[in-house]
Amino acid sequence: MLDCLNIYAEQWELSVNLGKTNVMVFNKSSRILNCAYGFKLGTQELFPVRNYCYLGIKISLNGTFKQAIEDLRKKALRAFFSIRRTVNTRALTTSTMLKLVDSLIKPVATYGCPIWLHSTNIMKTFVAANDCASLPKTSTGDALETTHLRILKWILGIHRKANNNFCYGDTGRLPWTISVVPQCVEYFLRASTCDAIGVNTLLHCTFQEQKNLQLSWYKTWYESIDKCTRTFPSLTPAAATLKHLSSTFIEHWSSELKSQSKMRFYCSVKTEFKEEPYLQLPKRSSRINIAKLRSSSHDLWIERGRYLKHSTSDALRACRYCCEPDQLEGLLHLPHSEPPILESEEHVLTECPGYHPIRAKLSDNLLSLLLLKEYGTIMVSCHLPEFGRYLTHCFNLRNPKRTPDS
Repeated sequence: MLDCLNIYAEQWELSVNLGKTNVMVFNKSSRILNCAYGFKLGTQELFPVRNYCYLGIKISLNGTFKQAIEDLRKKALRAFFSIRRTVNTRALTTSTMLKLVDSLIKPVATYGCPIWLHSTNIMKTFVAANDCASLPKTSTGDALETTHLRILKWILGIHRKANNNFCYGDTGRLPWTISVVPQCVEYFLRASTCDAIGVNTLLHCTFQEQKNLQLSWYKTWYESIDKCTRTFPSLTPAAATLKHLSSTFIEHWSSELKSQSKMRFYCSVKTEFKEEPYLQLPKRSSRINIAKLRSSSHDLWIERGRYLKHSTSDALRACRYCCEPDQLEGLLHLPHSEPPILESEEHVLTECPGYHPIRAKLSDNLLSLLLLKEYGTIMVSCHLPEFGRYLTHCFNLRNPKRTPDS
């Protein structure tokens, strides 16, 4: 074959770029085998390599796409940092930032996804139908989804260790892996119906080889489409697969939230999987502080006490406004003493006397909702902008040197 290529190039006076011409002998060990040496194009020797970039996708010797996905992740992050350098993101709303991400960063991260998406953890778990596995938890093992979550947490203004389920729930966004599934299904269907003549000959032969050997790419998409179309027979294969994956993900998201004690306050204000109204607030500090409150990624002692030396002691989570230092010291060493007043989200919003001066300036309607602890109602009411300002004042009073806009 190489001799035919060389004769054809010489006949038509074409030159072959030897810098981009290499030899790969695929094997599971990812090693360059001895048989990979000795290939020549005319008199020029072709050298073997461990991986090769073809049309933007890096192909590895062992046939996996792990390196390709990692390279796409790095490119997507570079695109994201470029946006941060050139655009004043502080002046943009959350919805605008999410649109920029979907338009400029997501296409970079998911480039060539019909080829490699089957190798992600989400697709493997979905096809395996493992009842013990959770799709939200599984997704965090994919380089594609860790990039997505990192960007979402930066946009929401919360730290990198904040709960992932909060990011999905409050933005109403599915993992990138699930959102591009229709594109992959359509590609699979086109490949399966192409004719064995003309320009589609190579694609047809490749697809038949995948089918005959029952390789992972063919097996993953065939089983996924078959399962989803049986569940939703009235929908197209692409729509059925997306609907099945989405409903399964949301179901796992809901059950996983209920099992996380850290997200107790979030579960009390979150009713369904959708984008929350507070993300449309024009004031950035209000959006960030509400996100911190809902995700429990704030500095209140109910959260900070989890990571201290005696994390099981309620004394470390007590409110510093309501408990004297001597009382806290006694609570720490006397296990049978009266339990302290915890600095929880509800305590700060409604009960703590340290914030009474701020609370006294609220409107009667908002104050009534706070006293009734109707936090879920506040999150969807017309009082949300005022609540955002109130929360900002409370956090600034507690942490005078730390503000979201600094």
